[in-house]
Amino acid sequence: MSDTLLIHYNIENNSQASWALCNDAGELTSRITNGPLADLHDLAIKHLSVVLLDSQCLHINELQLPTQNLQKMLKAVPFAIEEFIADDIENIHFVASKSKASNTANVVGINKSTLQLIIDNFQAADITIEKIIPDALCLAANDTQWAALNFQDNSYLQTSKLNGMMVPHDTLTYLFANKLDDESATKPEKILLFRESENDTAFDLESLEKYDIELVEITYNTHPLVVFCGNYRQALPLNLLQQEFKVKSKSSGYWKQWRLAASLAGVWLLLHLGVTAFQLSQIKEENILTKNKIEKIYKTAFPKSRKINNARRQMEQKLKALKSNSGTTSNGLLFILQKSFNSLDQEAKDVTFQSITYRNNRMDIGLDSKNLQAIETLNKKLNSNDEIKSEISSSSSENNKVKGNLRIEVRS
Repeated sequence: MSDTLLIHYNIENNSQASWALCNDAGELTSRITNGPLADLHDLAIKHLSVVLLDSQCLHINELQLPTQNLQKMLKAVPFAIEEFIADDIENIHFVASKSKASNTANVVGINKSTLQLIIDNFQAADITIEKIIPDALCLAANDTQWAALNFQDNSYLQTSKLNGMMVPHDTLTYLFANKLDDESATKPEKILLFRESENDTAFDLESLEKYDIELVEITYNTHPLVVFCGNYRQALPLNLLQQEFKVKSKSSGYWKQWRLAASLAGVWLLLHLGVTAFQLSQIKEENILTKNKIEKIYKTAFPKSRKINNARRQMEQKLKALKSNSGTTSNGLLFILQKSFNSLDQEAKDVTFQSITYRNNRMDIGLDSKNLQAIETLNKKLNSNDEIKSEISSSSSENNKVKGNLRIEVRS
């Protein structure tokens, strides 16, 4: 499977982003790049794109709700969270994920106009994004451990897989104390502290040591994407592109890559079918013309016959009947017709037979053709028979047609 394109995006710097490719094992497979959104276009065509949105524009909460039905939950969220949000609640887009273990729900809200602006910015760069998730939920928190990360002027604190927040550096110590001193809250067994560099002093370790919790310091030393890549999948249930903002097209960028090839293949297929149909039509027309010529020969030889189903077979049957009823001499008309029939049948496509006469043990055939070569070819074919011989007794050209006469007789 192709790697996923992870894009770290801050709406306050809406024309820029940081990105890298991530494999299924949660490992970065390319260097982290910072630059304008337009530079992402070529990568986005080939990979599924997931935006890890800077959480300072998000409302992330864990709520106690009286229902586990997701649709009813979404209707109840605005009433449960209205007092915590300064904006008009009607302008907020919410997504929720229910907990299987309790009646709690994890909720993320964002101003609708802000989310639409993010979507528009990526569309302007011709980038299709499949999911938008909070970056504060892409740390390594789980049921037994918390995770905190410092980045630039802000800090992240994630207290469960789907609950976290972003706060200024100077409030992080207070936030830790507030949560760890809450007797009703479950204390973690471990806290992971991701430092931006070895000189990072945002974590007040002395204030944390009194809680008798294991502290693990990790210096990531580049960009939070090296941490986010291993944990972003746990935040996917809170994808913001749901309901009215749901991605309409489910196809990935691969279709863009192969669209031209598919179009050319379709055109080639239509042309191939058209040429094949034309060739079949030509073959049918030639078969009809050949059938008509054979029937004309048959009618000339047997003018009293009215119904013709299979001219060739009927000709053979008539010849056999004549032979059995009246006998066939080695130099008679029927003998000459019998020996020349195959040649006349096979070469009839290029000539038109006009008359057949028989006298003095010789059969004369009057015929028309577009060129003398067709008559000569027929004459040559007849002479290939060891029992009869043929010659062109006369020929003339008139009105773009060649009239000829073949004289056929038994070899002496």
